[in-house]
Amino acid sequence: MTHPCAVNTILQTHTEEIMGEMTREEWLEERTKGMGATDCASIIVNSASPEDRVGCWKGSLFAMWSTKMKMSPPEGDISAAARRGQIMEEYVCRMYSARMGEGVELTEQGLTWHPKRKHVFGTPDRLVSLDGVRFGMDAKTRRSSAGWGEDGSSNVPLDTEIQCRVYMDIFNAPYWDVATLFGIDDFRVYRIYRDQELIDEVLDVCEDWFNKHVSGELPPSVDGSERAKSVISHMHPRIVREALRAPTPDEKDIHRALIDIRARHKALSSEKLELENKLRLMIADDIGIEGVATWKKSKDRKVFNRSLFQEENPKLYEKYTEEVSGQRTLRIIGEKK
Repeated sequence: MTHPCAVNTILQTHTEEIMGEMTREEWLEERTKGMGATDCASIIVNSASPEDRVGCWKGSLFAMWSTKMKMSPPEGDISAAARRGQIMEEYVCRMYSARMGEGVELTEQGLTWHPKRKHVFGTPDRLVSLDGVRFGMDAKTRRSSAGWGEDGSSNVPLDTEIQCRVYMDIFNAPYWDVATLFGIDDFRVYRIYRDQELIDEVLDVCEDWFNKHVSGELPPSVDGSERAKSVISHMHPRIVREALRAPTPDEKDIHRALIDIRARHKALSSEKLELENKLRLMIADDIGIEGVATWKKSKDRKVFNRSLFQEENPKLYEKYTEEVSGQRTLRIIGEKK
């Protein structure tokens, strides 16, 4: 097995080797010029059935399109899960190196464009050299193993599989490994073998999407994600025409459907709260009911008394108060109360 010190020498951090050449802002800008492996995965996953999306991250294609078109900025803040993955990446790579044994070399490549498909690129976690074979690996951390198979198998969620197949084509690799740490110590390594026919089919679909929506400037269907909502708000931040206009037939259909859904949602929310209150009454002074529910007290916490501070320190309160730009609020007309 490779000595930990040797592994540490081989594994240079992504920040030192890659970001030293390209800042995060430059990297995000480069991504707008085409589709990364994660973008390709998002395109395929969005068209898959719910059964095939188990364990997948289903991104917003509308948000992705608006970023490629530079109509909205890329997501600024990194999610807690993504940040955890970044921090744990090198640790997972070390575990992978130890699993693969003596002679394995892991290197970083950074953003790399496909040699033949001009709109496709990939940023793999590591390229791997072992016994004269050059391939790659992705390092992942997960809380749940839903959608993942047994250690040593090829059974991974669809989005991970698509990512790896795109990488294989960019780097002409015979297979791609996925090193995944579930929780604290459930470490598994998966291997996905190259299937050129499938790869070509996937990339054809993705290039068709790019040509239609990005090159063709045709927005994809909007979705119900918070990211899509944020993008639309960014695209249309202010009112240009103050007068209400007459609705189109499509807008009338959407309005009727939304009124119906909101009414059903309200009824279900009321029914949900009623059932929850019945359970609370049944639990009473117990901690809970086995196999049914628990009703525990949350930890005490300290909160800032804003109104009292404003009353006793008005000048200081004013000094640290700033005006925040208002946002547009959607209010539905004709809804029964």
